[in-house]
Amino acid sequence: MRGAGKLLRSAIRYSFLNAKTRTMHSKRLRPSDWHILNEVKDREGFLQYLSTTSYGPWVGQIVAHREQNEELFETRIYSALFDDYRKILKSLTNAPSRELVLGLFSRFEAENLKVTLRAIFSGLKRIHVSHLLYPLGRMSRLPWEGLWRQKDIKDAVRLLANTRFGPMLNHALPQFEAQGRLFPLEMAIDISCFRRISDAIEALSDRLDRTRVKEVVGSYIDVLNICHIARLRFIYGLSPEEALNYSYPGGKELNLKTLHALARAEDLPSLAKILEEPFKGLIQGSQSNLFQMRRNLEGWLIRRIRRAFLGSPFHLGVQVAHLLEKEMEIKSIISLYQAKVQSPQKPAEEIVPGILLKGGDQVVQAS
Repeated sequence: MRGAGKLLRSAIRYSFLNAKTRTMHSKRLRPSDWHILNEVKDREGFLQYLSTTSYGPWVGQIVAHREQNEELFETRIYSALFDDYRKILKSLTNAPSRELVLGLFSRFEAENLKVTLRAIFSGLKRIHVSHLLYPLGRMSRLPWEGLWRQKDIKDAVRLLANTRFGPMLNHALPQFEAQGRLFPLEMAIDISCFRRISDAIEALSDRLDRTRVKEVVGSYIDVLNICHIARLRFIYGLSPEEALNYSYPGGKELNLKTLHALARAEDLPSLAKILEEPFKGLIQGSQSNLFQMRRNLEGWLIRRIRRAFLGSPFHLGVQVAHLLEKEMEIKSIISLYQAKVQSPQKPAEEIVPGILLKGGDQVVQAS
């Protein structure tokens, strides 16, 4: 009886939100949409067709803007995602659940914060980088106006002391002063987000919520850590110790021991040997190409995320899965748009994860 009571409470809590989320999720691009977007020959045709999809309201605003540059599209199209964040937050009354969704949203605050610190560091004004900033709106409570009045990085960090980013930024400040570069502060910002997300998951009182969210977010963080460590080691040349220190908490399959081993790998083939399936095969199938590796991993991740829509729908994992899949869809739209600007003949199959091109509600097995 106790189990039935918990199920009933979950159904009451999530019935309306689940219906709303599935309505939002049904508006993602169909295979025919991807086909047409791939077939159009130029940027104008791409934007014109995209305006006939669920992204229409935001694409119209972009087209109406006088500065039709690529950066404007890349940031403004995320307004469609932030609108879904607002709708989900509006329907969530449980504080731990709201904190988790806000934690996921804070990743975009982090990107704006990094742009802001770079501008302060370089002596640039907001107008010079405004096209790089996500339109976060009222969901973000950071002291943006105060930050833009700062002339010194230390003063900006001091202004952020009472925010979620404050403790990690303050901890990284000596490294910034010693190195004279922003990288330690930027990594502190990123790690702050993922610690917030990890803490929010652990604070979820409902066991089903906690389990299903961990499956989704943990898989996302696993993929992120593999790509992140590979990039830090093989592109930026960081030491194994630095790469490990900058890994993100909260992964599902990759524990600290495995992350330590990954950080010591010398190349992608040796990195692949450390991992179990499916990661091993996905990386080996990339032919030591970092871009292809990321695309393979993201395709697997989308399949994994879609499993949240199977079984009982009355858990927070459904909302988290929708937000992450829509984010990945937008990233793929941007990649295809960039291809239309730079390489119009490049096929979508080389740019967009195949599972997105297939569309539909089917869930491809992801081990």
